[in-house]
Amino acid sequence: METTKKMLLAGLDRYSLSKLPGRPYDCSFELLAAPPERKRLIVVGFNGSSADQHVTNAESIIGDFNAPSFSNVQAGTEGKWGIKHLATRLQNIPEQLGFSWRDTLYTNALLMCSKDALSLKKDAQESGIGSLDRLIEKSMGFFEEITVPLCKPELIIAYSNGMNSHSAARLLLKTFGNGDEPEYISRDRYYSTFCFTARFKQLDVPVVGIRHMSRFKPNIQYIREAWEQKR
Repeated sequence: METTKKMLLAGLDRYSLSKLPGRPYDCSFELLAAPPERKRLIVVGFNGSSADQHVTNAESIIGDFNAPSFSNVQAGTEGKWGIKHLATRLQNIPEQLGFSWRDTLYTNALLMCSKDALSLKKDAQESGIGSLDRLIEKSMGFFEEITVPLCKPELIIAYSNGMNSHSAARLLLKTFGNGDEPEYISRDRYYSTFCFTARFKQLDVPVVGIRHMSRFKPNIQYIREAWEQKR
């Protein structure tokens, strides 16, 4: 686990993300340090909430290293995040797709927390990172170089998929997509679900984009159909 901690801290530093407020991962540190074969599913939100404003990304890694069995998603189901349904949905989705939530790597597309998506641009400008564009560039670099190699992903679920503004799915598509348009399984406003293939160096991974689970209940059948299309 010491090796994993050093690697994560060095990666955060290399991408100028260490001192930003946030929590890079909501899974246990024990899972982060586990063999990649155990981590077959990555679940990606947009960015962290103000609940993590009190801690920097680097401090979060150190804190989780010192409590390696702690899962922030599990804490969310116990009320730490206030509302419980987001954390509950985050736990349920892997189980419904044939994975285990304990073996799921939970992270965010942008490694900086904010009160809400609207305030993120201003917060990024006023932080050490300097701008939202730079935050996107550095966070996507960290995702490809650090997060993905921790896993052997069979699927990435991005739960924030608006295409008219920044979202987890849109950032992954624009950064790692092959230039094609996403394939929609459903354009229904509530259950909007699409898929595309992301390429990380020589690794191709199916990505399914769904609405943000803090407000929208996911349709598991649509997710299965989208995944099947890109397997």
